[in-house]
Amino acid sequence: MIQLFGYQIGRVEKEDKKRENIQSFTAPANHDAAMTVAENGVFGTYLDMDATSKNEAQLITKYRELALSPEGERAIDDIVNEAIIMENYKSPVEIKLDKLEQPEAIKKKITEEFEQILKLMDFNNKAYDIFKRWYVDGRLYYHKMIDVKKPRQGILELRYIDPRKIKKVRKQIAPKDTNRPVVSIAPSYKEFYLYNERGIASNMNEGIRIAKDSITYVHSGIINERNTIILSHLNKALKIWNQMRWMEDSLVIYRISRAPERRIFYIDVGNLPKMKAEQYLKD
Repeated sequence: MIQLFGYQIGRVEKEDKKRENIQSFTAPANHDAAMTVAENGVFGTYLDMDATSKNEAQLITKYRELALSPEGERAIDDIVNEAIIMENYKSPVEIKLDKLEQPEAIKKKITEEFEQILKLMDFNNKAYDIFKRWYVDGRLYYHKMIDVKKPRQGILELRYIDPRKIKKVRKQIAPKDTNRPVVSIAPSYKEFYLYNERGIASNMNEGIRIAKDSITYVHSGIINERNTIILSHLNKALKIWNQMRWMEDSLVIYRISRAPERRIFYIDVGNLPKMKAEQYLKD
């Protein structure tokens, strides 16, 4: 098995065998809007017939355009200022392990690792930007970088990834047992991430395949009605923002088209004859 830019905890063979032994009649819930593709022989081409990747990238671009507008930026700043609060130079977030039924030594290790992650993200200085980026885009991707020769050193760097260039993919694994009923038992799946520097296109065969463990993916939790696209918290404001833009454009067109009429003076001359009416206008 080839693992690109990633690592896995435990033995891959045991995990694969364990996954094969677990059978169900329904597919797993798609809570993260991963794209489901089917395995096709030796060479597989994953074609997104619904164009969900293209729509998702366009949605993120629209969210960012909304955030750049004066009205949208003021509203987002108010929300982020209420969410990220720093008092007396303390960290805006902390981890609570009061209800965790583990020894104190384990809790101490978890707290130390949590603080280390905050240092890698420079969270005390960049918390505002990180939260705003998540709130606008509706998702965050981070690449967990380690030293492959010294994996015990742990995560050395967290690098942000543009969500328009990466997509989570869930590939259907064909059953090895041909005698197993296909209709009654749902197929098993293998998850990975697909990265393309030029952006995720409809042809999901283009790009770098990245192991699931090397990417941290956090989304807004809001999914469309078909469970195919993650939506941002700004999605409900898109309609109002578009209506405001259309109204501004229509007012500009209206005022330009009516501009010549503003230079015309209408004077009521009543039933005066032509000569007297012209003299009245001159006066």
